Amino acid sequence: MKSILDLNEKKVPVVRIDKSLNKYSGVVLFPEKVEKARKAFEKLGVPDLKKHS
Repeated sequence: MKSILDLNEKKVPVVRIDKSLNKYSGVVLFPEKVEKARKAFEKLGVPDLKKHS
């Protein structure tokens, strides 16, 4: 396992995820935003990502 100092020399971002956030897995935290996005997808459709790659 590499130390954080080794990773910092290579300019690699270090991300540590707090395991206590797992309690939110599968929970919709912002239902109004999800509904707004769902309506936008229904109206506009899902973008074709293969065109942009």
